[in-house]
Amino acid sequence: MAARIPQEILDELMSRADIVEIIGEYVPLQKKGRNYFGLCPFHNEDTPSFSVNPDKQFYKCFGCGEGGNIIGFMMKIENLGFPDAVRRLADRYGIVIPEKDLTPAQMAASQERQRLLQAHADAAAFYAAALPVSQAAAAYLKKRGVKPETAERFGLGFSSESDWQALPNHLKERGYSEEILIKAGLISKSAKTGRCFDKFHGRLIFPIRDNQGAVIAFGGRALGDEQPKYLNSMGTPIYNKSSHLYALDIAASAIAREKTVYIMEGYMDVLTAHSYGLANAVASLGTAFTDNQARLLSRLAPQAPEKLQVLLSFDGDGAGAKAALASLTKLTGYDFAEAQVLVIPEKLDPDDFLRQYGMRGWRRLLEKYRYPRLDYLLLRALERHDSESAGGKGAIVAELLPAIAGARNQTERESFIRRLARQLQISETAINADLAKSGLLPAGQAFAGAAPAPPPRPAHPADTAIKRDSGQLKARQQLLALAIADEKIFCLANAELGSDWAGSDEERQIIDIIIAKGGGYDFQPQSLFNDLPEENEGLRQFVLKLLETDIPGDDAATLAADCIETIRHHRLREKIAALDRAIDAAAAVNEDYRQLLAEKTRLTGLLHSS
Repeated sequence: MAARIPQEILDELMSRADIVEIIGEYVPLQKKGRNYFGLCPFHNEDTPSFSVNPDKQFYKCFGCGEGGNIIGFMMKIENLGFPDAVRRLADRYGIVIPEKDLTPAQMAASQERQRLLQAHADAAAFYAAALPVSQAAAAYLKKRGVKPETAERFGLGFSSESDWQALPNHLKERGYSEEILIKAGLISKSAKTGRCFDKFHGRLIFPIRDNQGAVIAFGGRALGDEQPKYLNSMGTPIYNKSSHLYALDIAASAIAREKTVYIMEGYMDVLTAHSYGLANAVASLGTAFTDNQARLLSRLAPQAPEKLQVLLSFDGDGAGAKAALASLTKLTGYDFAEAQVLVIPEKLDPDDFLRQYGMRGWRRLLEKYRYPRLDYLLLRALERHDSESAGGKGAIVAELLPAIAGARNQTERESFIRRLARQLQISETAINADLAKSGLLPAGQAFAGAAPAPPPRPAHPADTAIKRDSGQLKARQQLLALAIADEKIFCLANAELGSDWAGSDEERQIIDIIIAKGGGYDFQPQSLFNDLPEENEGLRQFVLKLLETDIPGDDAATLAADCIETIRHHRLREKIAALDRAIDAAAAVNEDYRQLLAEKTRLTGLLHSS
């Protein structure tokens, strides 16, 4: 029997695994709103009822009730035990499980991964040693304003143009086989001569590191007119460009401190940004911003109620605008502050702009040319369509309707509709009518200009009691849903309501699991499935219900405080009702109830003062 898999391994796996990517290999998924849907692989159905939630990293079938996290899915779909499912996923994401828990095949894969990492580290050192002796590289860096200390901090290097075999020979002397160097993507083999050569020859080298600082890939920049201008590592067992951000290992502390991150396109953009004091800049490695990259940033997000501010600082050309639009859509699914776009003028990139206009110009850019999502979409729509003609106005509105419908709340939606109406010189009513007819508005949401709801009927006392009880049940569920995802809220609930704040056996069991794990619980709710008794299906369904709980608004801390207040009021009313019954019983037999009445008066005062 294998030893228990360490909690830190499970935590890393849960933070890195992409549930949509994994499940999508077994089930064709289609995105609808924020979730993905497909036909359930666990029962026969004709209409998709199998839902995957990428934000909370869990799945649920509304037909058969199956649900859980990515480990649970792998156990079910492949008929694996828990340890084997974890190992299968760990292999995929390059996570090393302590060797005493590995099979011989897994141990070999782990050793190969370590060899690939070491080969990259040795290659990076070789390239870095060659940089100071290259006059061409020195001239290029001086021209681009890169200081020696910046080059050293980012580990820049140079690959010789005159000796294509320099790196292969060096690494072979250090004991690396040709096979491992080809698998690492460090060398290529000539089909004509059969000789190995450095695939980055004649280029300035940018090491790409993971968020722990290990070199996992390289980017190479031609110093002349060679094409392609940039040559990047292909995917390898240790590198997938969609799962990393350039310079995140260097920028992480500044991002956490500033609660802001600049997302740029290129290596030189980031180097120049850091040279000018923008130490919270990273680059997306030439890809459209991905879910994996967003999750990397979410680990650096501040504690609620604060949120991480993402500033998209792509090149000012058409490709940069396209990347910004795609990234805005991707970022709406994460609990960041609303992403904004810096529109860099004159089709410059951040590197060019900073070297021409310095930090003074950058600060002006932040003041005048940063656009929230809806405003940026409007800006680009105005560039594409004639806002003076009726047809152009209709095209602009039609293009923006999906974004308007997807606004974070009704206030944002109505505010933008007012701005759009003023910009196009049309009525808000016309935009609202188009929005209503589009079918894009989430079910149950009213839109500006909708007919007012009928006045509520007078409340019956019995209705009021039921409503109060329903309100506190909803408050308990919302509070627990918030608490399992936020350590501060969990501790606040315990402090304000006592350790017995659960109202049901299921709630009590979940709270007990978290308390029992102490510092071992990472407040990633999907990881709770790993600690549930396998035979307790009811508790698993309860966790699924928590993960599906509707959390209104963006301010988790305020909602938690409101829930705590609702629960506290409910408890006071229950105590007062019990005292009323005790007073009635005492009065019926002529007993002294003055002490009971005093206690009721005290509790009533507390209820009305809070």
